[in-house]
Amino acid sequence: MLSELVLEDYLLELSMLEDAYITSRYITREFTKEELEKLAKAVKEIMKNVTLPPR
Repeated sequence: MLSELVLEDYLLELSMLEDAYITSRYITREFTKEELEKLAKAVKEIMKNVTLPPR
C-alpha cells in the first residue's frame, strides 16, 4: 500500500517530529534550516499520501 511505503520512507523524520513534540515543553531545541526543510518535505509528502478513515 502506498501510504505504508511513504511512512516507511519517512520513519526517521517522523521520529524527529515526535521527539520535538514531546520534548518541546521541557527542552529548547534549535533546528537547522536543512533539518526544517527536510521535515517540512516529509510532512507534505505524508499528508499527500495518507488518508484518514471515514468518520
